Amino acid sequence: MTLDPERRLSLRGAKLRALISDAIGEPASDLESDGNQCFDGTRLWVLADEDDPERALGSAVFRSVRFGEAPMTVCFDDREAAAEATRRAAALLPAPDIRRVDGRRLVEVAPADTPSVVDPPGAPVGFEDLCRGVGVEPMVEHGIWRGEVAGLEVVRVVDDPELGNHVQVGVGRFDREAGMLLHADQPQGESLAAAADLVRAHRRPGTGAHPLSTLCRERWLRRDLCIDPSPVGLVDLEPVDPADQRANLRDPAPAPALGTDSEGRRVLVVCSVGVDPQIVSATADLVLRETPDRVVVALPDRDILAPVEQALARLRAPVNVVGVVCGWEGA
Repeated sequence: MTLDPERRLSLRGAKLRALISDAIGEPASDLESDGNQCFDGTRLWVLADEDDPERALGSAVFRSVRFGEAPMTVCFDDREAAAEATRRAAALLPAPDIRRVDGRRLVEVAPADTPSVVDPPGAPVGFEDLCRGVGVEPMVEHGIWRGEVAGLEVVRVVDDPELGNHVQVGVGRFDREAGMLLHADQPQGESLAAAADLVRAHRRPGTGAHPLSTLCRERWLRRDLCIDPSPVGLVDLEPVDPADQRANLRDPAPAPALGTDSEGRRVLVVCSVGVDPQIVSATADLVLRETPDRVVVALPDRDILAPVEQALARLRAPVNVVGVVCGWEGA
């Protein structure tokens, strides 16, 4: 039986109060929870959502802004998510306390290993020429070759158990799979050119709220800054793998790049759009992986809000939040 959201939140609050009570020795009846969070007067406690534990750390840091310098404990049911959060918490100051729920006890968690930077595989023969021939930018991310138009993927090299490495054209998995059926007899160059032209028509200023315009705007912003990094004070900028592999095109996912400033310092740039709690935890992981001299978080001007800046100030690395004019604005 599926619980309604209000009942589920109430049960989560009761669980969190019981965990806190056992941890600090206070009666659970004296604690007031607000869904998955509880402030006991000196410490903020957060219980990670079971359905999306990977977002818990970033959301908790955003919540902590209203409690000033109070320490924070984030509790996880998921073992892997807890280990990953422990690793990322090391890049924050003060570092949140990460615990795993073991029955009614909260136990310490060893950090997950920092992902190593590996050399990407070479592009399949002909793939880069196929992309560039129709104005698509080829790139490799998390070991997968793909092609983008203004930050939106329109083609990917897919490793199929039966077909091996083969090229699929389309925006997102379902579009790519449908394209294989509908355009099987069409030359790849023609189908890719058609997809690229369609996306290009909507990835320009003033195209409104069409999905092809609104999807993956943080990657659109990154692409524009890689072409001209001067708005963030850099002399060069190249994309790097995000902290997490994005599950789909709809959900926001911070888009990182590495560059150099005029003094030769290594700068990590993380692009985001809207208020995305993942910006904190993802940037923390990128700091651990890339070890930059400083960090720039690039946002649309309208998205620079005090809570966002305060949450990002928790990073151990020096960080500047910079507002930029975006490619979809104007006209």
